[in-house]
Amino acid sequence: MTIVAPHVNSVNMSTRRQILDEARELFLESGLAGFSMRGVAERVGVTATALYRHFDGKDALLASLLGEAFATFGSYLGRALAGQTPLERFRLTGKGYVDFALDHPRDYALMFLTDCEDLGYERISEELAQRSRGTFEFVVDRAKECLDAGVFAPRDPREIGLHAWAVLHGLVSLWLLGQLRQSMDRTGFDRQVELAIDLIELSLTRKDSPRRK
Repeated sequence: MTIVAPHVNSVNMSTRRQILDEARELFLESGLAGFSMRGVAERVGVTATALYRHFDGKDALLASLLGEAFATFGSYLGRALAGQTPLERFRLTGKGYVDFALDHPRDYALMFLTDCEDLGYERISEELAQRSRGTFEFVVDRAKECLDAGVFAPRDPREIGLHAWAVLHGLVSLWLLGQLRQSMDRTGFDRQVELAIDLIELSLTRKDSPRRK
């Protein structure tokens, strides 16, 4: 028994991973209207009945898929806590956002390039809704640190978070959708990311800050 069980578990985990991957692709291709347990089962090569052994229904499947994506996203943002100053942590948060998008482009597309009404976080899982809000609150907390330290000029920290998110989301989206890849390589894109974070910082920094001198 002690020899067989790990093998069974590994098979189950492999099947679950395949289900989640195919579910993501089906949703990105067909949207909510074309997303079904039967459709996912056909892509995986199992019966719909077999799929229900892993997930209660399509809402549970989508919630699991998004939950994993947000957990991974949160781990990328969390790396910023290694920064030594509030400003360094704020900048590293932006870098973590971009790194997640480039390392997990399909998850990013599902989370941030999909109509929120289709995803329906609150409808499928309150826990998922809280997790999605939590990642934004992480950015807001880094902004609050910079405000409390007198690095940023007084502003609403949530507006700062939204500003940073919008700028980096726009840049990442242009890259992932191919517009920027026609005119620059990855090194050039990395320079654009660094410039974007520099400009975000400059737009927020107090005029009397030493960093402006």
